[in-house]
Amino acid sequence: MVWEMLLYFYILYSPDWHYRSTMPTFLFFYGALYAVVHALFRFGFGFKVHYIILCLLCIPRMYKYYIYTKDVSAKRLAKLYVATLLLGSICWLSDRVFCKEISHWHFNPQGHALWHILMGFNSYFANTFLMFCRAQQREWNPKVVYFLGVFPYVKIQKPKSQ
Repeated sequence: MVWEMLLYFYILYSPDWHYRSTMPTFLFFYGALYAVVHALFRFGFGFKVHYIILCLLCIPRMYKYYIYTKDVSAKRLAKLYVATLLLGSICWLSDRVFCKEISHWHFNPQGHALWHILMGFNSYFANTFLMFCRAQQREWNPKVVYFLGVFPYVKIQKPKSQ
């Protein structure tokens, strides 16, 4: 999850970074150091706070891309990203807070499992939206198309080089 957020951070902020090789190198070493420290000390609460901070750092730029995107399908991807993030968070939080009560129900909705499923879709929608934005920055004429009419993906047509 942390590597994913570092990748988003790179995609979102790299166009404005003046030293092109510095940012990916820093993010790689930051992620590697965090992985080692997390493996040694097993932060529970600290991991969650760290992840939330990384998410909050990405929100302003993601919002900027959302505002400047004119394509309705791309905006729908961003909305699906936020919706799955919120629904997944609600499922996870309700499972954590109401675990004892929910375990006595006839049917257990498995909030933590739903969180994993929704976060998988969340990652997919975020990656697809960011791919669209990145292709748009590079003037590659991106379009959101749907596989089997359901699964969105970005089709890119790079300009022909002469």
